[in-house]
Amino acid sequence: MNSDPSPNLDTLLGAGLVGIIIGIVVYLGVLALSLWIGYLIVKAAVRNGLREHTMWLESRRGPLR
Repeated sequence: MNSDPSPNLDTLLGAGLVGIIIGIVVYLGVLALSLWIGYLIVKAAVRNGLREHTMWLESRRGPLR
């Protein structure tokens, strides 16, 4: 019997590998979420800018159509 209380090397490597995989997944998830939120902010800004520009054009020369 092995009376050594320390875990064997395979267990440590397996736990480390699982930790690295979870870390990569969390990192990619945070990166994807931040890119998506940035996209939504830019999309809203462009939409509002186009709306304001259209209103400005209509105020200068009448309705566009």
